[in-house]
Amino acid sequence: ADEDTAAQFKLESFQVLSCIAPLIWMRLITVFDGFKYIGTMQICVARMLRESGIFFVLLAIVGIGFAQSMYAIDAADGHTDRANLIINNLIQGLLGSPDFSGASNAWALWIYYFWNVFTTILLLNILISLFSSAYDDVTDDASAHFLAFFAGKTVSMIRAPDKYVYPAPFNLIETFFVAPFEWLMSKKRYAKYNRIVMTTVFLIPLIVIALVESQLDVRASLIIRNLYDHVDEGEEEDPKNQDPETDHEDGMEISRVPFKELVKEFPNSYQSMESSILAEINALKHQIAELSEKLDKK
Repeated sequence: ADEDTAAQFKLESFQVLSCIAPLIWMRLITVFDGFKYIGTMQICVARMLRESGIFFVLLAIVGIGFAQSMYAIDAADGHTDRANLIINNLIQGLLGSPDFSGASNAWALWIYYFWNVFTTILLLNILISLFSSAYDDVTDDASAHFLAFFAGKTVSMIRAPDKYVYPAPFNLIETFFVAPFEWLMSKKRYAKYNRIVMTTVFLIPLIVIALVESQLDVRASLIIRNLYDHVDEGEEEDPKNQDPETDHEDGMEISRVPFKELVKEFPNSYQSMESSILAEINALKHQIAELSEKLDKK
């Protein structure tokens, strides 16, 4: 008997795990939600499910009423052994595959007719209209919805869980030596304790990093230092400052485009926006005039 029970439990556990497979595959969709189309579709589905709340409320209320009615009609003869069959017939009717042969008498058959008419014609059309309105709301401004969705997901991933962050592997110190005291100390004392632990743990690594970046590895930071070196007033026009050269071993350059070419693409800060627009219009007029002259000569 024990072996049969164990075998039955194993079978049921395997069946339960088999039902999880669709959820696992649906979870893979979140891997691609960085793409606009897939992310927008996820937003649409979430909005549809949220908007369908009124449908499920109406369905629950109406379903309870019809189930009670059919159960009462069936129990009128003193036998109440068809409860599971009634629920099954109602669900089949809702899904579009009604079984009219399951009605016990004419009254139950008429109630079952009304159930199918109500769910198929009214409730399902309400659900379709809710889905349609939710889809339109999202697709009308899909870019904004997707950017908000992506920004929210990014913030949720990078947001620190608390004020005192211990990156791995130092989070083990927090787990065993800091977190257990949170409930035993006041907020002020717990904050002070965290600062002491973090200072003790991170002081030496931060000092080493600062020394390496500032003193020991000078060549690697030479380009950055040159970029932030102060230029004396009046030396901005010096070609050496406009197109500085680097002494990096790999021949790296700050910019492959000369400074004068870059400046040509900048807007003229000495002109207002209206003046810039008028200047561009005048330049366009001259180009059109030159083009007209060339066409007339031909």
